[in-house]
Amino acid sequence: MMLTARTLAEATTYLSLVAASDAARHGPPETSLTEGTDAWTVHSELGNVAVRYQSEDASRRLGVMYGLGVSQLIDAGQWIMISQTFARRALAADMAYTAQPGQDRTTVELNWQFAAEAVGEAMKFVPEGADRLPEQAFWSELGEQFAREQPDAITRAQLADDYEYYTGTLDDFRQLYGDA
Repeated sequence: MMLTARTLAEATTYLSLVAASDAARHGPPETSLTEGTDAWTVHSELGNVAVRYQSEDASRRLGVMYGLGVSQLIDAGQWIMISQTFARRALAADMAYTAQPGQDRTTVELNWQFAAEAVGEAMKFVPEGADRLPEQAFWSELGEQFAREQPDAITRAQLADDYEYYTGTLDDFRQLYGDA
């Protein structure tokens, strides 16, 4: 049975996570894309992931990078770790940015945006009325380890704070330097 992602972005993110969990591997997997009757297939040596055209189209129209609904491929802990990685990159790029001619600001903006999108994906796992992510939201070894080691990071309040920080910092950056 082939795995199914909600969007092409989710498929490539998933394959990158699989590659990153292999200590002997260096770098992201090489991928190729084929078109089928109702879906693309993202091929790599790590496996194949289907992405339905309809799912990708709906996500693009609504501006949802990783897709509608809750991920079946990437667990909440992994999403939080992804968001933290993008946030570290964004902060470093933001601190180095001086608005000098020829300096590229897209690294700053995209990393803050991706950090917010990824933590938003983790937030989708929090049940209505719950104050934290449930155990079922962590099924990967990496996600389970994250939940054990950082229990304060898996609360609704912390996820909301992270989301507000990432989006607020992006807004502040754009306000300070103008829209691109």
